Amino acid sequence: MTHYDPTVPPFSTRAAPGLPLAERCAAIAEAMQRAGLLETPAPPAALRWIETFVEAFGERLEIAGDALPFVRELRAEAVMIPALQLEKLRNRQVLFFLDTVSQYVDDQAELRGLALDHDIVEISSEFGLAPDDARWAVRMALTARADGPPLELLFPLLGHDRIMMRIGAVNSHLLHGRGLEPIKFGPDGEPFQPITGHMKS
Repeated sequence: MTHYDPTVPPFSTRAAPGLPLAERCAAIAEAMQRAGLLETPAPPAALRWIETFVEAFGERLEIAGDALPFVRELRAEAVMIPALQLEKLRNRQVLFFLDTVSQYVDDQAELRGLALDHDIVEISSEFGLAPDDARWAVRMALTARADGPPLELLFPLLGHDRIMMRIGAVNSHLLHGRGLEPIKFGPDGEPFQPITGHMKS
């Protein structure tokens, strides 16, 4: 078995955009192995995950080691949402919506190839949420970021368990403590309005 030294830099150029997919995936796999994030040899499911990762994050990678912070973020069980963004989620319809997204994920045998843009909008309509607000809420709950890879790639990278854990953590955090009473004013002193929706009658 080959032993990897995490102090040795990964391939310096082999993850750069424009190189063959197989070569980029091999470089990232080796970087992950050196960092203790992937067993040796890598199982087929892990190699498939890395291919999806390159599709999602490849343009941000100049060297293989650039992948490691993203991989660690994807493997975390929870995310730290900035306070003001968390306040925007403090609404009953948003929590119901996120919980329904979690149930939707739990019902899927495979997270690759889902029509997420359509399905999330359909789910959000049940709670009267605007499509852009719904997409933003899902991204914030899952990554604590307003932008990032397409959800169609993000979902299989996170996997069933992490999606449900992250959504559960956000909902639990919002329901405890102050509950669903939003702040009245933002940092600028202006009235603060969380994402709002209206349940269908």
